[in-house]
Amino acid sequence: MTTPPEIQAVYEVADKFIELANELTNKDKTGTVGTALRYAAARYNSFEANVNYPNLAAHKDEALKLLLDDFKLMLEENLTDYVQIQGQQNHIEIKDLSQ
Repeated sequence: MTTPPEIQAVYEVADKFIELANELTNKDKTGTVGTALRYAAARYNSFEANVNYPNLAAHKDEALKLLLDDFKLMLEENLTDYVQIQGQQNHIEIKDLSQ
């Protein structure tokens, strides 16, 4: 299945943020990087909402719901991917132990 160009562009930009986060994580193992990345996303999303809603006060709940729904969908998709990855790794480890 081919990924649409607009979605591929999102993945490519996200990969740049992930690459930077991985570099920072190599220097700081405290968990600060994940928290900082979530904070940066919240801050930037708030800026986006400010641009998209000239009367943000009147539309704050709507903006929040849209952003939360979008994030939840992305998080669920990625968590599902990692569950599958862990399942494959566990299967390999169990198979290796039985040899």
